[in-house]
Amino acid sequence: MDEARRRRARSKPAAAPAASDALIAALFGDADSGLVLVDARGRVEAVNAAAARLLSIAPGRVRRRPAAELLRSVVAGEDPVAEAFGVARGEREALLLTKPGTELPVLLRSYRFGQPPRLLLSFRDLTQPRRMREELRRHERLATLGQLSAGVAHEIRNPLAGIGTSAQVLLRRFEPRDERARFVSVILDEVSRLDRIVNSLLQYARPRTPELKADSLARCIEKVLELQSDALAAARVSAQVVVAPRLGPVYIDADLVTQVLLNLTVNALQAMPDGGTLRFDVRALRRRRAPRGPGRRASDRARLPRGLPSWVTYQQVRVSDSGVGIPRGLQSKLFDPFFSTRPQGTGLGLSISQTIMQEHGGSIAIASREGRGTTVLLNFPVEKRNGERRQLDARPDDAHAAHR
Repeated sequence: MDEARRRRARSKPAAAPAASDALIAALFGDADSGLVLVDARGRVEAVNAAAARLLSIAPGRVRRRPAAELLRSVVAGEDPVAEAFGVARGEREALLLTKPGTELPVLLRSYRFGQPPRLLLSFRDLTQPRRMREELRRHERLATLGQLSAGVAHEIRNPLAGIGTSAQVLLRRFEPRDERARFVSVILDEVSRLDRIVNSLLQYARPRTPELKADSLARCIEKVLELQSDALAAARVSAQVVVAPRLGPVYIDADLVTQVLLNLTVNALQAMPDGGTLRFDVRALRRRRAPRGPGRRASDRARLPRGLPSWVTYQQVRVSDSGVGIPRGLQSKLFDPFFSTRPQGTGLGLSISQTIMQEHGGSIAIASREGRGTTVLLNFPVEKRNGERRQLDARPDDAHAAHR
């Protein structure tokens, strides 16, 4: 009898892994999310069809290879697999690099189980939900700013001009060494700062139409580095520019693109108070064409034209710094108007940059890790096309004064 009990006791632990493997096999066979099973040594045991499609890989070629090579983040020094092994369960958003070199925003979940520990990683493509969320937030911001900008232009700019003119007249009446002249100079400085804020607000709410011409993104970067050469030297920041070979021209408004790159460069310098490295990478990439949604404008065709390619070609500028990074809790607010982490910032720089990119038919995305730096991705479509224009209704009583 005792021998039979000992046999039953020895048989119970062996059943758990079998049940666990059966559950994993069932999940892999019926899952819309990407799944990657990692063994205790950090090697890939299995990937499902959804993971292979999202990462553009062949399942048979990645088995037994390090999982860190499969799930790579765009943030330098970040290892999602190693971090997942450190917790029993985890969930966070990440920007992964696929095998063709494109970026994939995902919701990454991790489950550690077994002894020795194994890891089940689940990730879901956030491209479409993020695009819809950003579009909704964009409409809400535009509706508010479209109404606000008209009132701001009339109610603030005219009084500011009067204050500035009066202060200049008053300043000329004082002797240079008069103590009162210093206070008048403060008034003029503050008037100038308020005028810049108003102009930035109007530029965000009423962006000018880009004048698209065939040009080089590398030339815009060179112009920005030339303008910021003294600031780079003073901040002890070394700039690197890497341009992929055989890149053709892209249709852009060079002045507006330079404005975006200049804003990103200034932000990067302020994020590296002790010096560091600022890197610009220019390369070509392809992305799948976004699926047609159920809602269409009256001017749209009922169906997409036959023969339309399923891939869209872009040129990407990747701006990376080795600065302090951005706390995770603040990253969702970066494009909000008037949100700034700097006391003297207007909080409109990134909002205007996002508007300029959208007017080019492109996009901007930010990936950052606190203490490890920030990477900004600017995607410009190679084909000549503008983004959808926003029209502002002149009627003040219209609740939807800003619309596309």
